[in-house]
Amino acid sequence: MDNASNKGNEKSVRRIEIVSRLKDDNGNVLFEMDKLPDILKSKEKLIKDYLFVIHDRDIYEETTEKHQEGDLKPAHIHLLLRFKDDQPQKIKYIAKWFGLAENFLSTIKGDWNSACLYQIHFNAEDKYPYDASEVVANFDYKALIEEAKRQKAEMNAPAIDIIVSKILSGDIREYRKTLDIDGRTLVKYSQKIENAFRYYAERQQVTRKERQTEVIFITGESGSGKTTLAKKIAENRDLEYFISSGSNDILDSYSQQPCLILDDIRPSSLGLSDLLKMLDPHVASTVKSRYKNKYVNCMLIILTTILPIDVFYKNVFQENDEPVTQLKRRCQTYIKMGRDYIEISIWDKNRMKYSNPVYYKNTILDDYIPNEKTTAEDVRTHVKELMPFLEEDTLDLDVGGFHLEPVREDKISTKKQKADSKDTTSISNANFDAIMPKL
Repeated sequence: MDNASNKGNEKSVRRIEIVSRLKDDNGNVLFEMDKLPDILKSKEKLIKDYLFVIHDRDIYEETTEKHQEGDLKPAHIHLLLRFKDDQPQKIKYIAKWFGLAENFLSTIKGDWNSACLYQIHFNAEDKYPYDASEVVANFDYKALIEEAKRQKAEMNAPAIDIIVSKILSGDIREYRKTLDIDGRTLVKYSQKIENAFRYYAERQQVTRKERQTEVIFITGESGSGKTTLAKKIAENRDLEYFISSGSNDILDSYSQQPCLILDDIRPSSLGLSDLLKMLDPHVASTVKSRYKNKYVNCMLIILTTILPIDVFYKNVFQENDEPVTQLKRRCQTYIKMGRDYIEISIWDKNRMKYSNPVYYKNTILDDYIPNEKTTAEDVRTHVKELMPFLEEDTLDLDVGGFHLEPVREDKISTKKQKADSKDTTSISNANFDAIMPKL
């Protein structure tokens, strides 16, 4: 650290280092250690942090006229001061506090913590390593050293060890592993990484029995926007979500996402015990899966199905005597979706039934459904891109909003003649409906 210039001495500083020999070559006191505690006490309204240590085992690194390389340096003090944000001080006044010349003081231009660490020669392997117990400070210096050691160990540790530590601490979640872990590392250490995630889940299962999970039941006809609504609810809460597969093993790929969307769930997908356990808003649980039971402790569960809740429950539990209330009281929000409306009720604990619904316009799919109907020209454009090798040849018919104009006049009369003669190749009402089903 460079000594402060005369010009700099007129400036106010917030961090300063003092380095001074304790005695001169004749044994005269240069720095009065016995007065130091009183000085620091008298300036406590100005000083935020201080630290000092006596260096008495430093050696000279070069040979000069006065000493040889490797000789011990005279004992000297390193004193660091950090002033309060609203109390910067001028170097010339700080020097007077300790009865020193200004050239013994220098501003700390780097990081405060780094300057503190250097006082025991942390990360300076070519210098004598002082012990943290030799340092006097008005803050937790040992904690600073321990944190520095942890960071150093982390930096020097193999990448996989750092990743495993972050998995076990919950900093890396399983559903984000492809985003937070380098691809090569993920492939090379896949077994170790999977074991870390499995251990984390098992530990959570033992230590985190309680949860606060909200459950939403969405029913409606196909194409009404149930899945889209479920995703929008999760996104609105900034929750990563998992959408269940269509197989019987609905949690096959679930990896602890905070939102679980049981999409288009079928009555045969789960049994009574598993469904009621999984939907319990207060108790975390494991659910049967093909290869291993899955621990479920998410913040939000959304079920979507074409079946109303009463019908769904009856189909799932037709062989059980459990009342439908067991399911309803777990699904705090009940949503019915139509093409034009959304009907929402919430569970009334007092009356033990759903509240009267409130109706909302169904605009969920507005961004996905075009305003204009598909025309024959749209079909032609599509076919031209997809199957440019086809040659158009149609009757002049209006079918379901499409107007199909003939292209080859020489074939129209032949087609009409065949139709008039009731030829077996004509389009009867029956096979016409099969080709172009009514909308």
